[in-house]
Amino acid sequence: MIKLSSHMFGYFFQANSYIGVNEKGEAFAVDIGGEAERFLKYLEENDLKLKMILLTHGHFDHIRGVAEVAEKTGAKVYIHSEDASMLTDPEASLARFVGGTEFKAWNDFTEVKDGDVIDFDGTAIKVIHTPGHTKGSVCYVFDDVILSGDTLFRGSVGRTDFPGGSHSEILKSLDKLAALADNGDYKVYPGHNEETTLSDEMKYNPYFG
Repeated sequence: MIKLSSHMFGYFFQANSYIGVNEKGEAFAVDIGGEAERFLKYLEENDLKLKMILLTHGHFDHIRGVAEVAEKTGAKVYIHSEDASMLTDPEASLARFVGGTEFKAWNDFTEVKDGDVIDFDGTAIKVIHTPGHTKGSVCYVFDDVILSGDTLFRGSVGRTDFPGGSHSEILKSLDKLAALADNGDYKVYPGHNEETTLSDEMKYNPYFG
């Protein structure tokens, strides 16, 4: 069974990071979201062994710290092929436009695509390609959980005015998420702001339907 917790490692960016832990103390992270030092300290204080870093997309506020954390822990990094260049290109990741920050490239990653299943100690984490915020945005789904990155927020969706963004594509991506409701309700953990549920978003979010 996976225990999921929410964190904000770097308040400047206000980006959520999630850590899933199994009964053996092995962990995966969804986005890093800020300060590598604080992230690593959390792992050490809780005696966690990080195995995977699953990136919902390649914008700097979600990948900052990936290089340091992956190098220190040996965790395997996953990102969609359409956003993979953002791990090495400060302009593509928008890091170049954020003042006072340092960009560290990371070249050792595994590209994912729609429909891929990542195994974490027997738990199947499904990749759903949800372009719109970026070309390579994805959601990760397991059990009754959707880790939605910047595709779906409580009451809203991610911005589509950055390079690679598309309003029409993000609406199609919401249709993909809505189709999951056939299997029941899901808890939604977004890249920013508070968690929500798929049923509430389908009912109240103006971007659905």
